[in-house]
Amino acid sequence: MTTAHGLQRTYERTGYNTETSRRLIKNALERGRKAKDFPSREREYLMSKANNGTSARVYNSYIFIFSADDYCITMFATPRWFSKTQYNGKQKVRDPKKYRRMQPDDVEMSIGYKKTAGFLTSAGIRLI
Repeated sequence: MTTAHGLQRTYERTGYNTETSRRLIKNALERGRKAKDFPSREREYLMSKANNGTSARVYNSYIFIFSADDYCITMFATPRWFSKTQYNGKQKVRDPKKYRRMQPDDVEMSIGYKKTAGFLTSAGIRLI
């Protein structure tokens, strides 16, 4: 369940259409992580955002604010420092930057880097 404001914010901040936004909000309510599931720094941040009987849940790198009646009031992106692991509601996903460093052949390389002769190079600089 969502309010018009929550649906509008989801559309603005994710670019998803109405039906996908509703599904994202539903999944956030069912699968999202609560404040008690995080370490102290993240927990304090979530508790500061959720006040006056509301609750905050993290799902898919977004923070959703729900009322006591489980209506989505608003949502916004998590800060960069928030959590090292990404969470899609079903499993923890590897940190993409660390994964690229460890498995350069399995994933597409970052923009600006190319693989030549077994070494990663950026602007002609040889990285070891």
